[in-house]
Amino acid sequence: MKPTIPALAVMAAVSGLAQAQLVIDVSGYEFVDGLGDADNQILEVFIGASWEITEISWDLNLTTLTDPNASFPSWASEANIDFNGQLNLQVSGTAAGVVNENNAGSSGLISLILGADGLLRMEFWESFDDSPGMADAFLGEGSTITIPFPTPGPLAAMGIGGLITTRRRRSK
Repeated sequence: MKPTIPALAVMAAVSGLAQAQLVIDVSGYEFVDGLGDADNQILEVFIGASWEITEISWDLNLTTLTDPNASFPSWASEANIDFNGQLNLQVSGTAAGVVNENNAGSSGLISLILGADGLLRMEFWESFDDSPGMADAFLGEGSTITIPFPTPGPLAAMGIGGLITTRRRRSK
């Protein structure tokens, strides 16, 4: 098993309309196998018990890889991020292999409800597995997921000390 590195999560206040946001660095995460596979990488971030997330933004730098037994790279459109089994983000719409494709966007008007543990769980997975047990793509330097908060109140309640991030593989 590869060594795991804690993800960097930073709280940042946004100037202007008294908003705050949680910026989660997802650089280095790999897209390995199909949804639910034991080899997939999982990122869990503590946000708050029963919290409702109504918007997620992303700025992702995707690179696809070539299977050593094939002559073509994985399609970029196969890279997906699952959020608590309630929301899926297809990282790219490009039906071809790419190098350093930047994809940014936002999904508003969502209702992603966290459980009693308060964890936002992100699974990085492939919709078509070119190379079982091997990464088909990865997120490059500066890749982030951002969750805005309507007021700074929740941040005070959550506290920077309560922010927990972990990186792990599923147990077999």
